[in-house]
Amino acid sequence: MSDPADDPDLLAAEYVLGTLDVATARQVGARAESDPVLRAAITAWEERLLPLADLAAPVPPPDALWQRLSASIGADANPAPAPALTRAWRNVVVWRCAAAAGLALAAGLAAFIVLRPPPAQPVAALVPFGTAGAAYMAQVEPGGGVRIVALRPVAVAQGKDLELWALPAGATLPIPLGVMPAGGRELASLGVPILGTQLMISLEPRGGSPTGLPTGPVLYAGTLHGV
Repeated sequence: MSDPADDPDLLAAEYVLGTLDVATARQVGARAESDPVLRAAITAWEERLLPLADLAAPVPPPDALWQRLSASIGADANPAPAPALTRAWRNVVVWRCAAAAGLALAAGLAAFIVLRPPPAQPVAALVPFGTAGAAYMAQVEPGGGVRIVALRPVAVAQGKDLELWALPAGATLPIPLGVMPAGGRELASLGVPILGTQLMISLEPRGGSPTGLPTGPVLYAGTLHGV
């Protein structure tokens, strides 16, 4: 399972909410300069949280506070503050209210992250028949795709190809998923229920099975389970 710190969406959320420490926030900001995925995630979170500022109505500062401020700079406390200064004060108040709302949301997000971490994705170890030790690892990605990677070098006979198959729980015939390089491949989706589906890799003629079913031996197989 990947480190949550490597999730650009989660990292962007914490960055925009201000829950990261100063050093980490600087690192994320620097990384966003050259990482378009992280930069897009930060922009999306900024746009998502911007409406929080509208929840806080402008509130003018109390008269006593204005008088103390005027006295501290030697100004006349009686005249009304200039419009530009009034707007500045209001902006400060709005910012503080929005910041308070953001902190509340940040606390909720932090609690969600700590108390309900993202569930681990289903995985399968594809093991050679009759021998020990997995040859391939299959993992379901958060978006529903499946990544299959070789755990050790796999040799394929000349003139042959590996082909990937899915056999859903209760099914009797496997579904072809296409020719697979020896090093593995990524699928956008299995197109079948994930849990309980068996993944199989067979040895086929160059280009894959001509019949839509395995014609050569099934070399590796494993079942997707939650972890």
